[in-house]
Amino acid sequence: MSPRLAALVLAGSALLPAQAEVRDRVRTLLSAVDAARIEQDVRALVGFGTRHVLSRTDSDTEGTGAARRWLQARFAAIAATTDEGRLQVALQAATVPCLRPGMPRELPIVNVIATLRGTGDPERIYVVSGHYDSRNGRGEDGERAAPGAVDDASGTAAMLEACRVLTAARFPATIVFAAYDAEEQGLLGSAAHAAALADAGATVDGMITCDIVGNTLGMDGARYHRFVRCFSYASGGTDGSGRSLARAVTYAARTHLPDFDVRLILRGDRYGRGGDHRSFFEHGFPAVRFTEPREDFSRQHQDITSRDGRPYGDLPDYADFAYTANVTRVAVATLAELASAPPPPLAVSAALRRDRYDTELVYVPPPGAAACEFVWRETTAADWTNVVDAAAAALVSLGGGRMQATLAGVCLDDVVVGVRAIAADGSRSRVATPPEPDRFDRQRRARTAVTEDDDGQR
Repeated sequence: MSPRLAALVLAGSALLPAQAEVRDRVRTLLSAVDAARIEQDVRALVGFGTRHVLSRTDSDTEGTGAARRWLQARFAAIAATTDEGRLQVALQAATVPCLRPGMPRELPIVNVIATLRGTGDPERIYVVSGHYDSRNGRGEDGERAAPGAVDDASGTAAMLEACRVLTAARFPATIVFAAYDAEEQGLLGSAAHAAALADAGATVDGMITCDIVGNTLGMDGARYHRFVRCFSYASGGTDGSGRSLARAVTYAARTHLPDFDVRLILRGDRYGRGGDHRSFFEHGFPAVRFTEPREDFSRQHQDITSRDGRPYGDLPDYADFAYTANVTRVAVATLAELASAPPPPLAVSAALRRDRYDTELVYVPPPGAAACEFVWRETTAADWTNVVDAAAAALVSLGGGRMQATLAGVCLDDVVVGVRAIAADGSRSRVATPPEPDRFDRQRRARTAVTEDDDGQR
């Protein structure tokens, strides 16, 4: 950053809405996250023997039916601590196609969902999830043990703890807590939920799935416990809404949890693999996945056995519950920021001035924003590196609700720019980036355009 830009940043920073309020509120929420309770929930889920989608539904102690009733009761117990019925618990049941070999062509699935309705902007939704189903070495086996402690009782317990903690507060936007069924059979539960939200015209501004967030001992014998990986899909380039959500996660972690890192992985998921955030991405919703730094594949999708003196099986004794608690804190901090903030602005366009190296960004502030601030980074940088506030951006009203910000000394040819909204308490929205025009694509389409006569013939 040039000395001039640094001075502008420092001069403007004092005029930003105070962050003390949101920092204090999030600090209180993070301190309430309890690793011991997460361990209890993981062990309770493991205690059902298997949670495979084809396992028993007629027992209160074994199988997927017992697991989902336990989850429903856990949500209900949390709801009982709130007033005015703010947390609503429901089962989403559906019969869906299944393409997995050895499985029925159609499967009944049941998602367990709790909705914390927002107080000011309830139609804007954030989702956090884990999948409660499990499997062993045979994907179609609904009878033998499949404890699924890390995959994915850990993520389900993280989601439950986030629900307990966040339900104690109030947020303008709505937060949905989801325990998905049949992830192991092709993301079936999350696909049903995402489709239902899309069909209802829901505004889902972010979805976080916690999947495999309980192991810190790598297959190389090293301990990895200081960061979580954050995967995100992008429909094109590196600045889709999923990547915007991922960068909101890193902002929340840096701001509220400085001793625990979030590592951006600019790939939709682990190589050749998938998770429940994929279902939301396919409907155009911003979505990310949290996963531990180094997975131990002797734990995942394995029968409980020993080979060559090495234990196999996804058991809770191999889990690190303090680590899962930190992942939960990242989810809580992110959701508390986003659900407290206004929605993202509309980034209309950006242009480089022709008389000097300034970038002009046109945007529409959202309702409820106390201010907006502007960020940029080199095109090769994974995350935002520079920020200035409105006072340093020479704002001009263009009419019709549109504003123009000038980022002095920022050459648009070399950077990506964006804008985010700030609430009066200092909470930040996701960053919105303007569409990048393609002059030559427009020219190509103009050259190949055809006209049709009244019969629709060329």
